[in-house]
Amino acid sequence: MRDWAAIRECMKDAGCSAAAVERAERLCQSGEAGELIRCLRECRCDALEELHEKQKQLDRLDMLIRDTRNMKRSNCHESGRIEADTGMGQDFSEKR
Repeated sequence: MRDWAAIRECMKDAGCSAAAVERAERLCQSGEAGELIRCLRECRCDALEELHEKQKQLDRLDMLIRDTRNMKRSNCHESGRIEADTGMGQDFSEKR
């Protein structure tokens, strides 16, 4: 088994809570490998839940970007203007 300093550092780098790190330290020092594994798995589940929440946030932002692009295209077609992403546009409503 790794030494406690390496485990603690890895847990901190992985974003485990201070309480989880303290619990893991007690388990490591008492030689309770099975409970230490359970503690680490709980930390992993917490991290995975956070990841899923971040993914939901990204999905919502992607939806807003997509809806805004569609709205922009729709408005451009209705007004006869074609606009680039910079907000600058060319007016093609007059026939040449």
